[in-house]
Amino acid sequence: MSATKPENTAHSDEPLNQEQEKTLTWRRAHPLSPLVRSWLIIVAFLLGIVRPAVEDFFRGDDSLTFQDLATVRPPESGMLAWLHLFGSFWLPVAAVLVFLLLLVPFFLTWFFYRFAVDTSNVYVKSGMLFKTERKARLDRVQSIDVSRPLVARILGLAELKFDVADGAGSALQVQYLSYREARRLRDELLVQVRDLKSGSKPSAAGSQLEPGHPDSAPGVQAGEHHLRQRLAQHVTENFRGVRGEGEQQIVHVPVGRLLGSMFLSLGVIIIMLMVVTMGGLMVWADVSMGALFASNMAVFAGLVSALWKRLNTGWNFRLVTSPDGLKTRFGLTDTVTKTLPEGRIQSVKVTQPLLWRLTGWYKVSVALAGQGEGENTAFAGELLPVGTRADLLRILPLVVLDETRGGASAEQLHAGLDAKGSGHGFTAAQLTACSRIDWFAISRNAFSLTPALLLVRGGMTTKRLSITPHAKIQQLELKQGPVGKRFGYADLTVTAAGAMVGRTELSLVDTETARALLVRQAQLGVHANQVLAAPGVRSQAGRRTALD
Repeated sequence: MSATKPENTAHSDEPLNQEQEKTLTWRRAHPLSPLVRSWLIIVAFLLGIVRPAVEDFFRGDDSLTFQDLATVRPPESGMLAWLHLFGSFWLPVAAVLVFLLLLVPFFLTWFFYRFAVDTSNVYVKSGMLFKTERKARLDRVQSIDVSRPLVARILGLAELKFDVADGAGSALQVQYLSYREARRLRDELLVQVRDLKSGSKPSAAGSQLEPGHPDSAPGVQAGEHHLRQRLAQHVTENFRGVRGEGEQQIVHVPVGRLLGSMFLSLGVIIIMLMVVTMGGLMVWADVSMGALFASNMAVFAGLVSALWKRLNTGWNFRLVTSPDGLKTRFGLTDTVTKTLPEGRIQSVKVTQPLLWRLTGWYKVSVALAGQGEGENTAFAGELLPVGTRADLLRILPLVVLDETRGGASAEQLHAGLDAKGSGHGFTAAQLTACSRIDWFAISRNAFSLTPALLLVRGGMTTKRLSITPHAKIQQLELKQGPVGKRFGYADLTVTAAGAMVGRTELSLVDTETARALLVRQAQLGVHANQVLAAPGVRSQAGRRTALD
């Protein structure tokens, strides 16, 4: 009995055959790519040269002058003896040679790195001693994201990341192209993806790009523009941002609001309390600042890291709509453009911490299909890091089905955000059974079922509203411990795909209501999957929202 060959997955590491190799046009990454990967070595090398001179300056020591350097001679024997050919310039030449020697591995990596695109796949070859060949199927690509670390932005470069539908994260990455070429190639590939998924015949992407000339488009040749105009164009493209064709901005988070939300966060409050406590210990207990800082360095490092991540992911945050779906752009040092195509959003969660109620701010997060723990952590699953009620009302209709299609009504959403107890379709927990357990949150704990959605409300200090379509729910779990049996309540956990906000907990619900909800939700999930699998439903995807 012969073994059956497995079906081709979204990405693979199988080598190409000779026929495929001949039909592909291979291209290299941008020549400045090695500098992006080796920036840490470059900084360390420069600090090794500059730091001694700076220390001598502040200590008042006499630093070496050019005349002193001219009098120093290279060694007369050994490997460096040949440097005497450069005379008094032998030391700078030796430093340059050492610097270039450190960069050799990175340039070799760039030299052996190539990529190609045809009508159905993206291919990447890499490696000098151990060669790797990877490909990603375009018909399985969920999104093509543009990532730009700080050094890449300075050099005008960008990286393309391909997220596929098999849940394994980024299938491959194309590092690095000029920002203009990356945007053009991404737009062409997205057109191919739409054509493949709609069944039409796609054309090869990148046909307008010459191999080895990333900036071969008209109008960017050297000397065509004045240096000042080219510099202004570089700053605009790489630091101010460029809006793509057909994009419409929905929300922009101002920097002042982002900083205000961080100030009203628990992490900043903890840091302020720690600083006040340390100051008090220094005054009353005569403890040195260094000892206090050393004993709490791990805590400070964790809090500062969390605050920096919050600042970097929320800086200049923009949510726009495009023909490819919703897009988020953000980043202070490293900028990311994330695409959220139709059908990939699995669950939506709206939260409002306690101190944010003073300003009326909210946060909107989503769980994405195929995105697990540790993957794309820069995105953090946020559609709105911090926004007003008006921003919230502009975003929710884009990702939540309305009442006419079995979704939530406006009154139901407002009740999920602000109301307590039963009403507007919500079923609250029984106060008589659970008030002695959690009387702070018991009035907020409630759920609501619509023909297409499950809404779960909870929290008193931090208000939460989770919205999950029945068709996206993958697991339901009913938990009841000894205390729950004694007081007659249970906890229900709803799990959807995606690790960011994919889990929703409905706490302190009386046992009979929780069991009835478990059975009813299972029935609604089966019915929703049958509707999605019916003929003709997929053909109407263009008229549905991203959560449909």
